[in-house]
Amino acid sequence: MGRMDHGRISRRRDGGQVIGRILTGRGLNIVLRLFLGGMFVYAAWSKVLEPAGFAMSVRGYKLIPFAYSNLFALAVSWTELVAGVMLILGILPRKAAGALAVLLVMFIVAITTTLVRGMVVDCGCFGSEGGSSTSWLLIVRNVALLAAAYLIMAYNDGFLSVFPGGRRDEEPRRLSEF
Repeated sequence: MGRMDHGRISRRRDGGQVIGRILTGRGLNIVLRLFLGGMFVYAAWSKVLEPAGFAMSVRGYKLIPFAYSNLFALAVSWTELVAGVMLILGILPRKAAGALAVLLVMFIVAITTTLVRGMVVDCGCFGSEGGSSTSWLLIVRNVALLAAAYLIMAYNDGFLSVFPGGRRDEEPRRLSEF
């Protein structure tokens, strides 16, 4: 009976190693790059084409002075578009994921402050093509997207990248090193 218990324990440890290999693997990294990049390109497209509508959504948060809302809306939408395309093509994917991570943290803070103040505004997430009102679910979604960006930043080794931006002989970090 002692052997069976030992066998169960070793299987549990093996399961952890399997999950670690999945999270740090190339396949998941490519899927996350394409998903995150595609989602941000889709989200940015209508904002780039109709910046005035997105600027109105930005004003609804009441976090940025009115005078800067147009400039801020343009900067956010173009950053989403460029970083998304860079992720899809594999051009400096770690840096592109880092730029999107900064945006996601900013979105999380903006939505949280709006909810804490008791305001419900159009999130402006996908421009005029399907925005929803701010909710705690948007924060959960953005945290999940932030985790995806983190995995790309931490474990992208340049596989299937046009311009990986890092040393190719660099060993990817392991999940246990953090």
